[in-house]
Amino acid sequence: MKYIFLLILLSNFNSIAQVTKGEILFENNIKLHWTIKTFNEKEHQIKICKNNFDVQYICAIDNAIWYGSDIPVDKPKNQLTNLVFEIGKNKIVLDVSSMFNPNFSGELSKHQFKILKEGNQYILYGFFSDGAGTYTAHWRIVDTTSIREVISNSEKKFSWQN
Repeated sequence: MKYIFLLILLSNFNSIAQVTKGEILFENNIKLHWTIKTFNEKEHQIKICKNNFDVQYICAIDNAIWYGSDIPVDKPKNQLTNLVFEIGKNKIVLDVSSMFNPNFSGELSKHQFKILKEGNQYILYGFFSDGAGTYTAHWRIVDTTSIREVISNSEKKFSWQN
């Protein structure tokens, strides 16, 4: 009986914390490794606000602006928890904080990204959306370091797609 209870407990835990991982291959020996995890409300601090019409909405997750929904009362379904830019033997961890609902399928794909090489630097552009809450992020990668220069849902920041 103990073993049956343990199996039920473990299967419920796995469904709560589902993790999907993948790798995207680009030209010039560049790879992106990604991890998407099911959103677990208990692991986050969600702040609810009210607008001028007394309508409630999620205004912050973990004390930061969050991206991934046009419907401000819907909690995220999942979140991008890891994104690693690999070139040759170097693996550079990219900032993915506040990035929720990164794709409708729950998996990232090559068409969501564009990579530009500028001298000894790379610029990685990403487009994220689950059908609502579209946003973009831009990372500058130099040697073995990176900085996320942009995370925005402003249409002006999507010009890299032209």
